[in-house]
Amino acid sequence: MKQPFTNNDEYDLIRKYLLNDSPLYGFNKPKLWIHSKYEVNSRHWKSFQSRTSTDLNQPYLHLTIKTIINHCGKDFNICLIDDDTFSKLIPSWDIDLPNIAEPNKSYYRELGMLKLVYYYGGIVVPNSFLCTKSLKPLWQDTVAEKKPFVCEKINRTVSPVKDNGAKPLFIPGVCFMGAKKNDETIKELIEYLKTRNMSPHFSSEPQFNGDTSHWCLDAVQKGKIMVIGGEQIGIKTRTGSPILLEELMEENYLDLVKSPYGIYIPADEILRRPKFQWFAVVPATDVFQTNAVIAKHLKASIVDSNSEYMTPSAIKSVVSI
Repeated sequence: MKQPFTNNDEYDLIRKYLLNDSPLYGFNKPKLWIHSKYEVNSRHWKSFQSRTSTDLNQPYLHLTIKTIINHCGKDFNICLIDDDTFSKLIPSWDIDLPNIAEPNKSYYRELGMLKLVYYYGGIVVPNSFLCTKSLKPLWQDTVAEKKPFVCEKINRTVSPVKDNGAKPLFIPGVCFMGAKKNDETIKELIEYLKTRNMSPHFSSEPQFNGDTSHWCLDAVQKGKIMVIGGEQIGIKTRTGSPILLEELMEENYLDLVKSPYGIYIPADEILRRPKFQWFAVVPATDVFQTNAVIAKHLKASIVDSNSEYMTPSAIKSVVSI
């Protein structure tokens, strides 16, 4: 179990002024949570003797995070967080996440993100999301109407959810979602996950079966949650086909809808597949020199956000916790 902090004054101030709609910080703007995983890896050594590092060591993620900040910084209070943030901001959080093995670590991380949304509200955005415009309309059309939302993701589970037993191409997921603080539906989902995580067995069965997605799908059918189509976050083409990692790394143009919010890059899949691991380690300055179509979209988003020098200045709210 994680030991309690000896001095919580700093984090009490964060909770009081930064995250609880205080007019002294953030101008009462909604929160936008960007979580990054800092795990032991060998992508870039700190020294020849260490052969490992706990740094992020994925330069392209710095670029995608920059696109989110540049496009959403004036409309949201952006919070850059990691696994250590949960114990600082969530009341009674006593889970020592760094010392928990997979797959339970992912389950508790998912629970932690939902608790942050429940206690403080806001939108959870993956750090590998290439943002092309502000997410403010998404917030106004969904959460501002007092209903949480989840975005579609490519279905990689084994359980069919259609009445005819067919496996759908897309299912709702919580890696890209949003809600107002103290939302009852999010509370119900948290209680469901807490019950599921009480199992003493280390099993990936919930991932294989897509338990969280099926819970969300049931809530959608009951009218408790809204689903944002995958075409709005760049995982689905105009014709409804999934956009796979292979297509992001090709030179052909993507068949996107007009003016999506951005393009989701599957960061975990890039690290998992040797064929595409080069993209995770290529320097940020060299990303734009590649022929991959995602690099062209990334460059266009960066250039578009740099037009701020030609427009009236706006106050951007970003904090790392």
